[in-house]
Amino acid sequence: MIADPRIIGVTLTGSERAGSAVGENAGRNLKKIVLELGGSDPLIVMPDAPLEDAVKAAVYGRTFNNAESCINTKRVIVVGKDRGAAFTKAFTDAMKAVKVGAPSEAGTQMGPVISAKALAGLLDQIDQARKGGATVLTGGKRVDRPGFFLEPTVLANISADNPVYRQEIFGPVASVFVVDTVDEAIRIANDCPFGLGSSVFGTDLDKARAVADQIESGMVFINQTTWTTAQLPFGGVKRSGFGRELSELGIGEFINHKLIHKAPSGSPITGPLKS
Repeated sequence: MIADPRIIGVTLTGSERAGSAVGENAGRNLKKIVLELGGSDPLIVMPDAPLEDAVKAAVYGRTFNNAESCINTKRVIVVGKDRGAAFTKAFTDAMKAVKVGAPSEAGTQMGPVISAKALAGLLDQIDQARKGGATVLTGGKRVDRPGFFLEPTVLANISADNPVYRQEIFGPVASVFVVDTVDEAIRIANDCPFGLGSSVFGTDLDKARAVADQIESGMVFINQTTWTTAQLPFGGVKRSGFGRELSELGIGEFINHKLIHKAPSGSPITGPLKS
């Protein structure tokens, strides 16, 4: 289909591998392309952020859409050791309390992951994290029932050499980091091959905005988790792809702008006209 001359542009939402394959084909056929690929969205909890609000947002951000979305919150970075301890306990308790079940069951808050292969991959990543020195604060196991259900999981003490430190975990597994300074939070947020969405929670909006400016991602939401609507441009940087979907910017990706420059008779053969 990409090679067909009637096709003038290609957009893909998918994995890095799919993006590489489609991008190669589009490039070979000189077609415009937009790639929206993986993400490992950070959520930074600033020193002045209300912890209760941040916990609720982090749980929602990690679990919506059965925790299988490119813009799920996947890494939570809390500034301040005491606040970090309080956040980690509350967040772990809240994740543990998420009711996992079939969509048809009353009270279900999160359903199964998409396939047996996806579940096996998540269990393998959790095992890699544990072997790499991470602590599993809650979850980490398959739910004992038919279907591809994984317990909501929280990982902590993830060092930079842990295999999952820079991986995208596409399921209900959250990584929590506690740091001393805002600069360290920004460093960890950016120490990742992905750059799709991100969040900053804080009362001082000017400080939160200053942090947002330094995060390497296509989208930053202050005091909200990443979300999408037709009016907002959507897309990332780094291994998360390039180009934008939605909004005027999304339409603009596939517009060829045409220049027509008009000069009166007797004008110079080239160059700007004299006023």
